[in-house]
Amino acid sequence: MRSRAVPGEGRARTALHLACTSGQSPVVALLIQRKCDLDACDEDGKTALIKAVQCRKEACVTILLEHGADPDLEDDFQNTALHYAVLAGDTSIAAELLRYNANIEAINKV
Repeated sequence: MRSRAVPGEGRARTALHLACTSGQSPVVALLIQRKCDLDACDEDGKTALIKAVQCRKEACVTILLEHGADPDLEDDFQNTALHYAVLAGDTSIAAELLRYNANIEAINKV
């Protein structure tokens, strides 16, 4: 089950979020092995996958996707991981997300 709260209610980042933002793929793998919540959200509604995409940590993105992270979850602005990959111009990460069936038709708030 996804850890989701009302926007603005101070969701802190998990260890998985921190490992993904710093590109610590061995730590990501360890946390997943220990059954962390892959789809937990931080204070902005961002999952660890979204943070890994934003920080362009492709190894972390791949590990998360291989273990079942949902590429279609939206943050508080209705952006998905694919939105952020496209925004960054990262075709490699965008292609990886699409290999895991990210919704190419997802629409965010303008």
